[in-house]
Amino acid sequence: MQSEYFVLLRARSQQHPLLAWDQSALAFRKGRPVEEREPVKLKLGEPVPSKPVMVDHHSLPTPVVSSRLKAVLKAAQLQGVQFVPADVQVGDAVLRYWLVHMWRAIRCMDRERSIFEETGIGQVILSLDRLVLDEAVLHEVPLEERLAFRLAESVVYLFHRSVVDRVLELTPPPEGLRFIPVAEWNDSSGFR
Repeated sequence: MQSEYFVLLRARSQQHPLLAWDQSALAFRKGRPVEEREPVKLKLGEPVPSKPVMVDHHSLPTPVVSSRLKAVLKAAQLQGVQFVPADVQVGDAVLRYWLVHMWRAIRCMDRERSIFEETGIGQVILSLDRLVLDEAVLHEVPLEERLAFRLAESVVYLFHRSVVDRVLELTPPPEGLRFIPVAEWNDSSGFR
């Protein structure tokens, strides 16, 4: 089952900007759907590339996706995932993107087989060098409820192979993202 999951990361490009909140993000940290009447406001995060290239996926670190990528993800009927309109200020332009608010978190890290460092209190994971998913926990959750979710123990966004395949079938291929198999992922994967 571990081999069925992938971690979503941004592509390795200095031209694809990180994003940052241009408003309060508090409502998105409560582990439930949000009610937003207006698009959320985002901006380019530091360091801002001299010539930013806007692509299908950017990291907040929450995923922020283009309309075409949102359409594919929405068609997968991801439970526990909400698509919130997001206006991104890029120079003088405002571009419409979609914040992928994964409010469902599953506590499924196998603490015996994963390699990690946590605070002395045992609540916050400081580094995650090897992630192993607890397959017994995942088996208890129906597949349709775990096609995409956030790892409860850390800020890691997981996607089932069936969703990854749908995304990668887009023509032209989506830009700005990569999916790393869970077995190959760790905290430093974003830099490799």
